[in-house]
Amino acid sequence: MTRIVLALVVAAIAVYVIMRIAQGQSPSVAKSSLPALDPADIQEAAAIAYGPDRGYGILRLTPSQLVFAANSGRVLTIERLDITGATVTKNLPDRESAQPMLAVSTRDAMYYFSVNDPLAWELRLL
Repeated sequence: MTRIVLALVVAAIAVYVIMRIAQGQSPSVAKSSLPALDPADIQEAAAIAYGPDRGYGILRLTPSQLVFAANSGRVLTIERLDITGATVTKNLPDRESAQPMLAVSTRDAMYYFSVNDPLAWELRLL
């Protein structure tokens, strides 16, 4: 009886390790949601800090769009022509952030991105 239990535990551990290795080798959902990186594009790991799409992913700036591909697989696309402003702020609608955020406004909404250098992103968007 003890040998059977031990064999089941070893088999379960083996299956778990194999699944973890397979997941580690597969590309992330966020990266697979985006087309190939163009030389003119700027890309950075980022997070949406407020709103229903809140979470981690990749922020990419192309000549025509600002694209956030979330790790969940959702993709938020903002046309550059629709961007009415960009600024750096610590004030989010529901709290004050410890670090500066990139705030991007459109006619319909405001988006808050956590990036390494929000000032550089602001200058790129203006």
